[in-house]
Amino acid sequence: MTNKIATGVTGSYGVPANTAVKVEFKVEFGYYATAAASAKIPAMGSVTTVAGKSSAAGDLTVSGYSRSFPISANLFYTEKVAATVKDAAGNILTSRTATCNYDRRTNVTLTCDHETQTITARVEGAQFNEPQPMGLQIKYERSTTSQASAIDPVFTMQRFTWATKGVSPVNGAFSQVGFSDPATDYYYQSQTVWATVSSPYTGRVLGFGTATCVYSDHRND
Repeated sequence: MTNKIATGVTGSYGVPANTAVKVEFKVEFGYYATAAASAKIPAMGSVTTVAGKSSAAGDLTVSGYSRSFPISANLFYTEKVAATVKDAAGNILTSRTATCNYDRRTNVTLTCDHETQTITARVEGAQFNEPQPMGLQIKYERSTTSQASAIDPVFTMQRFTWATKGVSPVNGAFSQVGFSDPATDYYYQSQTVWATVSSPYTGRVLGFGTATCVYSDHRND
């Protein structure tokens, strides 16, 4: 554990071989929350420019900014950076984005229950201390992987939005069932849920999490 946030670009991006480049690392957005405060990160909007050169194969390895991350103090942290690669004349050659996410106050569970024949998603939150004029909004996305029988193909349903619900924390805490749906005992079936907690007032993401459960698996019966 380095307790640092570090950026960089590595790989092949279609840059000509042996080309001098400059990579701009821009912090597009960021937000943090501690037990006592919450705000945009101080580095939001900053740009760090680093010189580099592509290899004979056109690969790039350029390190960007690095700064300390007080992991013990943060309950929640998110940061998005855009890396833009330019040639010596300032022409854009390529760009990429990356996100750093950390969340200790949101817990997502997905329960496969054969007794009730249901699959249930729940999100619990604690220490959501920042004022929320319109409460919170939770978006539930899900994906299913299933196989009807041993001779059938395996199908995976792509991640899609299943439900969006509002919730109002009480003393910074909440617990919500996003869905509890009937399930079928296939030869194999697993589900994954992604939950995103946000403010409908500002649009800012305040929490996130994912969970997976296997409802049925008869492959070794």
